[in-house]
Amino acid sequence: MADPLFGADVSMLGNALEGTSRAQTAIANNLANVNTPDYRRTEVSFKEALAKSMGVEPDPTQLPLTVDSPMHIAVGGAAPPIPFQPDAVVDRTTKMRVDGSNVDPDEEMAKLTENSIYSGAIAQYLQADFSRLREAIQERF
Repeated sequence: MADPLFGADVSMLGNALEGTSRAQTAIANNLANVNTPDYRRTEVSFKEALAKSMGVEPDPTQLPLTVDSPMHIAVGGAAPPIPFQPDAVVDRTTKMRVDGSNVDPDEEMAKLTENSIYSGAIAQYLQADFSRLREAIQERF
């Protein structure tokens, strides 16, 4: 549900920022335990949880449509939004090394970089939203 003061954008971006934070924590734990025998890497796939919380099921074959006005007609009969709950999932499928650990430091560093870029972009969008709100409050001409 959209916040009446800030709207759906800020709520969605806040959830996305929380998701990147949880993903960053999981990646940091993976890197910290790279030499721990039998450690299994964890991953937080928050993008899917974010889409579900917005009532959007990602379908790669169709263009996404958004309803941002009560006058718009919803297409596809989307289910009502569910709470944003990105969960950490333990990867038990592969064994990377002799000690039983499945953490690949190079892959984790790449994911860390990707997540950092994503987090920075979200923070910039939030900053722009709050900047526009501040300008509206100050009535700067």
